[in-house]
Formats: sequence, structure tokens, C-alpha cells
Amino acid sequence: MQIQRTARTANFTVLGNDVLRDRRLSFTARGILGHLLSLPNGAREDVRTLADQNPGVGRRGVANAVQELVDAGYYVRRNVRDPETGRVRTETFVYDTPQSPLPASPGTGTPAVGNAGTNPSVKAPFSKTPQNPSPSPSVPKAPAPVAPVVREGNLKDSHGPHRTEAARILARLVSVDGRLKLSDRAVQELVPLAAQWLDNGATVTDLTDAVVQGLPEKVYSASKLVADRLTRKLPAPRRAWSEFADCGTCRNPLPADQPSGICSTCAGVVPHPDLVALAADSTPDPAVQAHAAGIRAALRARRVAA
Repeated sequence: MQIQRTARTANFTVLGNDVLRDRRLSFTARGILGHLLSLPNGAREDVRTLADQNPGVGRRGVANAVQELVDAGYYVRRNVRDPETGRVRTETFVYDTPQSPLPASPGTGTPAVGNAGTNPSVKAPFSKTPQNPSPSPSVPKAPAPVAPVVREGNLKDSHGPHRTEAARILARLVSVDGRLKLSDRAVQELVPLAAQWLDNGATVTDLTDAVVQGLPEKVYSASKLVADRLTRKLPAPRRAWSEFADCGTCRNPLPADQPSGICSTCAGVVPHPDLVALAADSTPDPAVQAHAAGIRAALRARRVAA
């Protein structure tokens, strides 16, 4: 392969090849080390913020990579007691060369310009009390899903039939998992999303399982997590089936626009289908005609005898 490099005059970081090719470190650890060394002193970074900026690596992957840097001597933590308050704080130093043993504690006071013995390669991006913190460049985060803010009047116009049920489901999520406690305002903002699930034919169980199943170990914002899952997992609308009521007399289905009562046949408005079929049969049965003639003859004979 051919390597193409661009000459830079500003906003760059110099790293030795021995660091970038240190086989004791994984590629993830080398990338994190390069990222930390590119930050200014006083930048605030830890395992959580690094994992948030790189969701593909995950919290555990970032923690393992940082531990590699600790074991190799690039990443050093020290506990320092504040002489004024007596509180103990943790200071973190990142080096571009492995350190062994641990470096001496930094002295107090303001160092003179050009003071010999300073190590310009030492960075303290995790200092709890930076003297002159400067804005640190950070990898832009993907925009987190924000629950849509809907006015109360709009809620009455849209999703009216399911608005109350959606609010009840959202408020009861905390009973399933205590980390999903939503404020009243968050519930009102999430109602349109939950109501859309119900409009699409989803059940209460479908909606609840989509939110609570497979939760991360730590939930930092319950409202944003619920909004994200309700948006990403929204099911397609299900086919709506018509419901028909039964006739109170014959139990046959009533027309779709008639919710209750009796059918037109039982009400006498429409003749019974059997009677209609019998009337439509214009060809008499000879056996029936002969039997009927015999009955009439017998009745006449009885009247004559009487």
C-alpha cells in the first residue's frame, strides 16, 4: 500500500511510532491514547464519556482499553489530598511514553517560564480541579432522540381515543422497572408516541415489552430512552377488522351499521328467506297435490254424511 501524508502547520499531535505500534495495546487502546493526547490539559474525559462518544465500543470495551493503558504505563491515576480542604481527589496523567515507576507528585506554586525539568508530554485531562480549563474538542455525539413537545390542545385533537390509555401506560412503566420513572411533563410529551402505537393496533403488552426489554445496565435519561424506543420500534398499522353484533332473536349477524337490536327479518320488515324460497318455487309436487286432493275429498264426504 502507499501512504499519503499531509503536511500540517497547526492543530496536530505528534506521536512516536513506538507508541502507535506498541503490540501490548489493542487498536482500541491505541486509538483512545491518541484521542486523549490530542486534548488540552484540563479536559474532562472518563470511561463514561468515551463510551458515549463511541457507542460501537461500549462501556466495557472502553474500560478494558483504558486498563491496557494503565498496565502499559501510559495512563496513571494518583490520589492527592488538597492541603486547604483536606479532601482527597483523583488526578489522572496521560503520557506519550510508558512510565515506570509512577511519577513524583507535581509541586505547588506557579512554575517559571522555561523551567527545566518540566515534561511537556504529560497531560492531565481528568483533573478534578483544572486551573485554567480550556474548551476541549470532542467527537460530535449523535443527536439523542427527543420526545416531541405537544401542546395540550393538539393532544385533544389527535389520538383522542387513546390519549388517556397511553398516559396510563407510560406512568406505570416505573412499576415494571424502577429506572423508567417519568415526570408528569415527560409523560405528556411522550403521549403522542405511545398513542400512535395504540392507533396502529399494538396492545399494552406490546408497547411495554418494547420499552422494558433489554435495558442497558445504567439508564441516564428515562424519557429519552423511552422516546427512542417508541420511535425506532413503532409497528406498522394492523388491519382493522369490522365487528358485527348478533340479532337478539335469531342470533344472526346484524348489519355493520347496527350495533344492537333485532334483524329486519325478525322485525317483519323483510320476509324470511325460507318463505321467499318457497314462494319462488312455482312447480307443485304431484305427490303433494294428490295427497291434498285426497284430504279435501275426505272432508267433503264427512260433511255429506253429517
